[in-house]
Amino acid sequence: MQKGGILLSCYTEVTVTPEDLKNRKMIQTTIAIERSDEVLLSGTVYNSRCEALEGAVVLIMEIYPGKQRVKKGYVITNRFGEFAVTVSKNKYVNYQLDIYEPFITG
Repeated sequence: MQKGGILLSCYTEVTVTPEDLKNRKMIQTTIAIERSDEVLLSGTVYNSRCEALEGAVVLIMEIYPGKQRVKKGYVITNRFGEFAVTVSKNKYVNYQLDIYEPFITG
């Protein structure tokens, strides 16, 4: 690892202090990410009026050769309609994301 660099595995946080910002317009660091067999799928869900949809349910399904389907779980969109989920990289598996309206509306 280089000086000023960060090596990521599962989780890392970076803290910027006022001293780091003193007399500087830009801070630079090196971040090295370990190779992973996972990929991040992210997106934003909108309603028919093109407004971000909070509380929508995103169901993640794996689709294997022969059309076998396996439910992997679900995530719920945040107040900006955003979601993110990690899935395994596998050249034989497709992913299907089914989106459902929020179960509870404010």
